[in-house]
Amino acid sequence: MEITYEEYKQECLDDIHLEAQIDGTTYDDYFLTDTLGKLVAMGELIDPQPLCVNKKGRNNRIMSFDALAFDESDKSVVLISNEFKDSVLETLTLTEINKIQTRMLNFLEEAYEGTLEKYFDIYDDVLKIGRDIARRMHIDYVNAENDESIDKINLIIITNQDISNSVKELPPFTFLDKKVGVSIWSTMRFFELYQSGREREPIVIKTERYGIDGIPCIKADMVDNIDYDAYLAIVPGEFLHKIYYDHGPHLLEGNVRAFLSNRGKINRGIRNTIRTEPTKFFTYNNGIACTAAKITLSPDGHKIVEIEDLQIINGGQTTASLTSAVLKDKLSLDNIFVPMKMTVVKNDDYDTMIQNISKYANSQNTVTDADFFSNHPFHRTLATLSTHTPAPAKDGSLHGTYWYYERSRGKYEQEQFKLYKKSDIENFKKKYPKCQVVKKEELAKYYTAAELLRPDRVSAGSQKVMKFFAEIIDKKYQTHSEYFNTEFFKKCICYTILYRETDRIVNKAEWYNVGGYKLNIVPYTISKIISSIPTGYALDFERIWRKQELYPSLVAEINRIAQITNEFIQKSEGVIVTEYCKKEDTWNKYNAVSCTFSQEFISDLIPLSIIEDKIKAEMKSEKLGKELNVEGEIVNLGGAYWRNLIAEGLRRKILSPMEIDLLNIAASIDTPRPRIASPKQAKLIWKIRKKLEDSGVLV
Repeated sequence: MEITYEEYKQECLDDIHLEAQIDGTTYDDYFLTDTLGKLVAMGELIDPQPLCVNKKGRNNRIMSFDALAFDESDKSVVLISNEFKDSVLETLTLTEINKIQTRMLNFLEEAYEGTLEKYFDIYDDVLKIGRDIARRMHIDYVNAENDESIDKINLIIITNQDISNSVKELPPFTFLDKKVGVSIWSTMRFFELYQSGREREPIVIKTERYGIDGIPCIKADMVDNIDYDAYLAIVPGEFLHKIYYDHGPHLLEGNVRAFLSNRGKINRGIRNTIRTEPTKFFTYNNGIACTAAKITLSPDGHKIVEIEDLQIINGGQTTASLTSAVLKDKLSLDNIFVPMKMTVVKNDDYDTMIQNISKYANSQNTVTDADFFSNHPFHRTLATLSTHTPAPAKDGSLHGTYWYYERSRGKYEQEQFKLYKKSDIENFKKKYPKCQVVKKEELAKYYTAAELLRPDRVSAGSQKVMKFFAEIIDKKYQTHSEYFNTEFFKKCICYTILYRETDRIVNKAEWYNVGGYKLNIVPYTISKIISSIPTGYALDFERIWRKQELYPSLVAEINRIAQITNEFIQKSEGVIVTEYCKKEDTWNKYNAVSCTFSQEFISDLIPLSIIEDKIKAEMKSEKLGKELNVEGEIVNLGGAYWRNLIAEGLRRKILSPMEIDLLNIAASIDTPRPRIASPKQAKLIWKIRKKLEDSGVLV
């Protein structure tokens, strides 16, 4: 029996009560943090900053919001209002929605007009942030090297209330010459998304809404029984601009959006072509590559009239540049046409296929493998380890549990929706408690602070820390994949416990003010403690794993060092504290500050060699197991497979005599006199197979 919405809503409220008590925070604050995390994981937000503002401005107008974000991919500022209610019976009406959005806009208006200093202390970061927003909103020219302008305003209301039936839609409007979009993320909306089994909400685009009767296209004549349809099309530039202006980054496949967000540059070549040779745009530009879940054709089959779940996987910069040309350069796109390749995916594993198409479509440009880390085998390895590595039972518990590594958005909830019986759902949650779910974005943060000792990278936000983490992990995975074993997984969980407990300690500290700089204090504190440990020693991670909690001497040092960290980062020399913490120089200065520990803490440290020896032993065992697996895989593929591989390699003339001899060993498996590959030969055979696959040989 599937869980009902009412059950889901009550369960969410119960979780908020429980988790807030554990964290030592208010229900409101926990709901805000948890929901922002979900929206980041779904790609709806990029690095939101909790920032509680509730002040009266001009004529006693209330300025109010709870978090703020920027999105460079569509040049928008995002304000988020938290409308949590400690009840499952509340309803959010249109009148209340209008009041909430007005209070957010009041802040932006005061910022835009430069009057915030009348209401905020001169040293308040809110004033500094407001001035920065105003500066960016006033930019009306194109800086090709670093376009910091704000062209759009997005208002998001997060709530656990039901939305009144009278609220049909919230159309966009204009404010301060900027387009304003309003969206509401309610418990019902999350429920419907998780029920769908998708990672994000699909967008449906109807061409008639944008003043055209369809997009001219040609369907490729492909072989039967493949999991996609392919189309070539010519898209009017004005249409592309309008749909991007309406839907913004939601049209960009997640990895492409991350790539675009990390770069503030406008493509000069694209811009110059639009300005000086618009009729040559089709010839000069490579065009865009898109995917869709479904398309609808015109009656004659020659035009696309509707697209479901359109995702731009290559050409995001082209699309963004068209919108920039209209908004900044005031140029017409009447004579601009863009080539488009459309892939309509029919595969059941839709999201994974989209990521793969995106990766290979971008393989010839500056998007790196790190930009596509979300589909890296590292995540599958960790997910497998999480289901095979039971956690020790905590003191007083009658049974052990498992940590759940969530390698794709919403997978933890989606797995529960698949279960038929309520008892199965309860058993799943007992085995994998919600408090033991680790998202890939969280792990990047935890690992970077505790292992890589780069709190500045953590402070830079989830996208940038993920990219940094990806580069390190990918490099290690390519050379020593056996490093990512059970011991590595246990250490990652210890880092998770360390980070989350430090967060709770800071939150409960008498010196900490709610709404402070916890997002920076926590990683800086962890990195400072670990980097200051005497050479040759380490925290007792085995003890943390065994007890599934921090030990007393470590807790005491976290309490002490966290307060010192807070004092240090607030001496930010007039710079916004959150920006100050993103600088590597800030970490270098703090790392150089002398740090002493209690004797009890020092006594609880263990020799680093103990940890290293365990990891090396596990790596050796893992390597041996993989070698045995390779030999088994060679046999499992069968002699016919290897003979076909040899034939194709010979046909393409890409095999050396030595490689042919080695492959012939594998090809003899099912012959009367089979030859057995040695472990060394097996590794070489597998390497040759990979070389052929990389060359496009598939049998």
